[in-house]
This record gives sequence, C-alpha cells and structure tokens, in this order.
Amino acid sequence: MEGGNRVLSAYPPDLSEKAEKLVKRLGVEVMKGVMATEIDDNGVTYKRGDTTERLAAKTVLWTGGVTATSFGNKLAQCTKAETDRTGRIKVNPDLTIPNYPDIFVVGDLAAVQGKDGKSLPGVAQVAIQGGAYVANAIKARLNGKEDVPPFHYIDKGDMAVIGRASAVANIFGFHVWGWPAWMIWLFIHLLYIVEFQSRVLVFIQWGFEYLTFSRGARLITGDGGGLKGQPARDNPPPC
Repeated sequence: MEGGNRVLSAYPPDLSEKAEKLVKRLGVEVMKGVMATEIDDNGVTYKRGDTTERLAAKTVLWTGGVTATSFGNKLAQCTKAETDRTGRIKVNPDLTIPNYPDIFVVGDLAAVQGKDGKSLPGVAQVAIQGGAYVANAIKARLNGKEDVPPFHYIDKGDMAVIGRASAVANIFGFHVWGWPAWMIWLFIHLLYIVEFQSRVLVFIQWGFEYLTFSRGARLITGDGGGLKGQPARDNPPPC
C-alpha cells in the first residue's frame, strides 16, 4: 500500500502508470491513497479518507523509507547542523557541514540541494557522484587549492525492477518499460561492477537463475554484536 496516489511517485506519470500495470500482471492488488495505522498478528488496519478499514493477513511486509542513523543524529547534535524531516544533514554546496569545512557528508546522510531547489534523492548515483566529488575536493586541498567549485549532480535517470524481465527506466529523459528496460537495468548493473572477473561471474549466475527459475538467498543473521565478541553500541561516543 502506498500513501500517495501513484505507484513510484518519484517517476514521470507515464512510467508510474506502466509500473502499476506491470505490478498488477504479477497478481498484486494495488491500493493507493491509503495510510496504514496499525499492524498486528491478524493483519493491517488502514484509513482511506475518513474511513477505517481492515485487511486480514498472516504475513505483513512493511517498507517505511529511510531515516538517519544514530551516528547521523549525534553528528547533527554535535555540529548543531540543520536536518530535514528524515534526519538528513543539510550540507553546503561543497557537501560540508555549515561552519565545519573539514566535515564532508555524502550518501543517505546528506540532504543535498539540487539546481531546482529540491533535495536530491537518496539513490546510489547521488552517493557515487558525491563521493567522487569529495575525493577530488580533498585532493585539491592537499595540493593547496582551497576554492573548489560546488557539487554538480548529473541526473542519469532512474530504474526500477518490477519482476522477471520487467522494469521501468528513465534514462536521460527517455522512458522505457518492460523487457527493454529490464535489459538496460542488467547491463548498467554489470557495468558498475568493478572487476571484469566479477562481472563474468555475476553474468553467469544471473543467466543460470533466469533459465532455471532458481532464487538466490542472502541472509544476515545474528544479534548485531561487535567485532571479536564485543557487544554493539546503540549510540556512538559523545562529542
């Protein structure tokens, strides 16, 4: 269930509509414009306008977006930095914290303002470009260059996989969906794998799973303990 009125609301309207149709082909019932208010052992309670409704279910998967980590919260407190509603730190155009020119923030923890005045999305390509920019900025400083141009984000587009041989993609303004978008997604992901040998191994694995309909499983289990048996800390050390 999605709180907005469109599936993949960050995408252009036509791709959002295509994504909804592709999801429905998988047998998924899409419910839009509703808000989940309670989850228990027997299902989900949600509101549709002023009406409260009930959906019986034994298994519920909840995705609620991204929030800042405890480290991010502590960093914002220590530097008295302004944050957005999700806890991301609002950074300067050079990706530093205001009044702290030696602290750079990139990735999901940074609220970076784009050229349209809106915060850039928390996606991989923003983090990758931000990381490369900061590396060059630090290198420039080490070479005695204090003034560096502000971070400039190049939007290469967005992609979302819907299912087997099914995806939507917005590549430099060109809208693609279905099997072609899925092939583009595969190609780009292989392209960004660093080592050639790793690309070949991943390609072979994907091909085997596609032909055999097998599913890989990657599970992270445990109690979250630290290294060498040391207990994990819920909060970073004080400033």
